[in-house]
Amino acid sequence: MASIEVTSTTLATQRVRLQPRPSKNSSSYYYYYDLLELVFRNTEAEYGKVILETIPSPLSQSRGLNSLNSGLIDITWAGTNLEREQHFTPIRIPLIGGLLGMRVPVIKKARLAEFRGISTAAQLKKLTACQGSQWPDSDILEANGYKVERIIMFDLMYSMLTHDRCDYFPRGLNEVFAELEGPDRQGLMAYEGILLRYSLPMYFFVSKDNRQLEKRLAQGLEAMVESGELHQFISHHSVTRSMFPLSRYHQSQIFDLINPILPASTPFERPELWIKL
Repeated sequence: MASIEVTSTTLATQRVRLQPRPSKNSSSYYYYYDLLELVFRNTEAEYGKVILETIPSPLSQSRGLNSLNSGLIDITWAGTNLEREQHFTPIRIPLIGGLLGMRVPVIKKARLAEFRGISTAAQLKKLTACQGSQWPDSDILEANGYKVERIIMFDLMYSMLTHDRCDYFPRGLNEVFAELEGPDRQGLMAYEGILLRYSLPMYFFVSKDNRQLEKRLAQGLEAMVESGELHQFISHHSVTRSMFPLSRYHQSQIFDLINPILPASTPFERPELWIKL
């Protein structure tokens, strides 16, 4: 009897639910969406086709994670911390090589001279950073003595910076340049003279009981790491390519922060996963 070859066309098409873009100016959403599409396409022969669907309403970061266990969505992405890894399953491959923890302050252009005068972390700590109320970054900044204005809505953070409700908005190198292209942000700039540096990998998360999806994502991402495709994706995607070459930051002042909520399971022993400045 002839054997039957199992191909992606004989496997059932799966529907994977995501939350929608949190705001019209959240350009980094497309990076993770496009990466997911690529991972699913690369694993199609073994697991079958995937159709990505978005639920109608955006969710805060905390609600997005909790929606994994309630079944509202199947995958989300977020910076990791101890609590999140206890309640949800992370795919422990940093999606942007760890560069989320390299933070450049977004400031008003009119305050450039003031920020050029900052030479110590103590001076920056006298100012107030806008930051997401549910982001691990807020906890990290506060644990290191920085003042933080916690804000729940993403677009409101930029609005508050524009209206002097905070002094700067630390953004990941992977995010900031695409975000500043918006027409309502012409008065803002990324001040590359200062960088805040802490360990905060961005992972895909799934629910604890979704073992099949966990396996597929891990397999697909591991293959991309091994082939170099993930680093190529990071350096060429329209959202992230503007942060390269990283050599441009060699003259920046770097203020190092400790991340007290970083899980011990963070794979620092695998240098191929990380992009160094």
